Amino acid sequence: MSAKRIAVVGAGVNGVSIATACASLGHQVQLFDESAPFDQTSSASSRMLHGGIRYIEQGHIGLVREALIERDGWLRFAPNATRVERFYFPVYQGAKRGRWLLFAGTLIYQWLAGRFSVGPSQLHSSEDIQQVFPNLAPNGLRGGASYCDVVMEYEPLIQQLLDEARKQGVNIVENTPIQRLYSDGRIDTSDQTLEFDQVINAAGPWAVRLLEASGIESGFTIDHVRGSHLIVKASFANALVLQAPGERRIIFVIPLDTEHVLLGTTEHQHDLADPIICTDAESAYLLGILNQHLSEPLSTSNIVSSFAGVRPIVRPRDAAIGDLSSASRDSEIEISGRLISVFGGKWTSARHLGEKVAAFV
Repeated sequence: MSAKRIAVVGAGVNGVSIATACASLGHQVQLFDESAPFDQTSSASSRMLHGGIRYIEQGHIGLVREALIERDGWLRFAPNATRVERFYFPVYQGAKRGRWLLFAGTLIYQWLAGRFSVGPSQLHSSEDIQQVFPNLAPNGLRGGASYCDVVMEYEPLIQQLLDEARKQGVNIVENTPIQRLYSDGRIDTSDQTLEFDQVINAAGPWAVRLLEASGIESGFTIDHVRGSHLIVKASFANALVLQAPGERRIIFVIPLDTEHVLLGTTEHQHDLADPIICTDAESAYLLGILNQHLSEPLSTSNIVSSFAGVRPIVRPRDAAIGDLSSASRDSEIEISGRLISVFGGKWTSARHLGEKVAAFV
């Protein structure tokens, strides 16, 4: 196989992983981003490298199994930038899911991981939960279940990914918006046209919009889902998974250090023309769910910061829009001449997706 000159558009986790995989095969790779690597969607994740336990309930078993295997790859790739965390589901009277149902789900999650399991699932009494989380409200607490998953140390991890890309020879070109793609291997920047043997469109939420601006038809489209998070001053011994009262949704509470937790996420359809920010309503929603589980509610003064990102949910162009909470986070690859477009995906599957795309080059 002869070396090719390849342009990758979009330096989020998918673009960086694709560029690295292509460069590792001996290709000459330039990675373009309109701002800086990891500056958009990839920076606004829930900081988890996981199989997606909620997708079991929605029937995406194959996707969960694949992601759990890929989770193990992250532990081996970045042992100093990942950690195993136990996640607790506290169950209160009137919850949509009881503790036995949740325990069954965690057992399936553990079983799907097989030899890649990072810890056993457990069933807990209310006394068990209260001992681990003395700041949870005791009234109505019926016990719960717990399972183990993986959390990233974000800054060290993205630095390791960028170091790996550069080590493989990837040339990262920042602050260079791509105006147009061509199926013959050309790309237009604001001031010049560049030619490559292969172009890979990994622009995340903007992948379809870039194709449309380029006059290139695609069989896929993207639904844009805004997910917002809060960083809150609070102390928890372990991570929590909270059921939103009266809903099927869950939110995560993940310790960042001894004094701060990450709280998220929301799910709202988003227009890319609008600012990507955590709204006041989303902030109140997230803090409200947490406070409904605490013996002493927190105030807005406990909110240290917030952030939001847009997740690309891919579907065939002729398929109807589904429920955002149950939509699959799977990815699709489409080839048009010398142009490869990548739609969807998530953090956990990024390195494997990079290898899959590189195999088409």
